[in-house]
Amino acid sequence: MAVRWSRLLHLRSSPATMAAGPDVLVVAERHSRLVGLDPTTGTLRWEQRVEDCWGTTAVADGRCLHLSQTGVLHCFDLDNGDRLWSTPGLGLRRYVTVTARSMRRRGCRCGSTGWSRAAAP
Repeated sequence: MAVRWSRLLHLRSSPATMAAGPDVLVVAERHSRLVGLDPTTGTLRWEQRVEDCWGTTAVADGRCLHLSQTGVLHCFDLDNGDRLWSTPGLGLRRYVTVTARSMRRRGCRCGSTGWSRAAAP
């Protein structure tokens, strides 16, 4: 398999900080931003500043969720990167999971849902 493109991220990334949608690849870059890249060409489609890049990123239903390690949950439009909402002070750390009709945060010691928000209809 040949490499089609590459991009210098200026940080050591992890699978939790990357997420792939149908037409965009979201990765953490430069310690303080998320970028949406065209998966075919690697071209920058959008970028957004966040508190830190060592949180968790998930995509579903045209949205990108990023839970920073400082406990701020962001929701971005996956196509253009517009910030739809941010919720600071949640005290959450760990992982965000996405189900068919809701976005949830999991990772409590007991495995229960620590936060939940219904997805748009």
